[in-house]
Formats: sequence, structure tokens, C-alpha cells
Amino acid sequence: MVPGTIAGKIVGGVCSLSGVLVIALPVPVIVSNFSRIYHQNQRADKRKAQRKARLARIRIAKASSGAAFVSKKKAAEARLAAQESGVELDDAGRDEDIFELQHHHLLRCLERTTGFQADACQSELIDVTNTFVQSILL
Repeated sequence: MVPGTIAGKIVGGVCSLSGVLVIALPVPVIVSNFSRIYHQNQRADKRKAQRKARLARIRIAKASSGAAFVSKKKAAEARLAAQESGVELDDAGRDEDIFELQHHHLLRCLERTTGFQADACQSELIDVTNTFVQSILL
């Protein structure tokens, strides 16, 4: 079935070109939307994995920070007691940051004057601190 007249050939040509254009014009739009949605899903999956890893690091830090706080506090108290009694410190105690020593000294003075022990509410303080850190990171 082939058009025989000139008008039929023109109508056939117009129909074939319009069919190609009708199919070809929406394809880039569809591909563009697919690409955009695909990349959005990839970014969401990456953010979800990063958040999971960050929460795991926070849990690990939370578990280890309590023991580290108590051991540092006791070591600082021992150094302060040694300094007050006039005992010479070894080289291991000298590399500690002066601000940390001052912090422990002020904490000890506060405990003496108020009768409040930091060990009593240490876990509550750590929980509040970790909650604050999590809210900043998230």
C-alpha cells in the first residue's frame, strides 16, 4: 500500500515526520527526569549510610568517654595532690595540657566548696553532652 498521487505522498511524508517528532520530543524530558530522580536517590542513600556511620561513631565514643573521663580525673587529682604535697612529678605528667590541669583543679575546688562529687552525676553529664553533640552533628 503506497500512495500514488502527489497529495498522498505529501500526506504520508507529513505523517511519518510528525510521528517521529511526537516520539522523539518527549524522550529527552523522560531521560532527564529519570536521571534527576536516580541521582536524588543515590544522594539519599549516601546520606543515610553516612548518618548510620556517624551514629555508630557516636555510640562508640559514648561508651568509651565515661571511663576515660573518670581515669583522667583521678590522674589529674593525683598530680594535683602530688604538687600540693611538694612531690616531684615524673615526665609523664608534664606533657598534659595546662588547660586540662586547670580544669581539673577548678573542678576539685568546686567539689570541695560545694560538697558535690562529679562522679555522682558523671553518667548524666555525659549523656547530656552526647545528646548535644548528636544534635549538632545531625
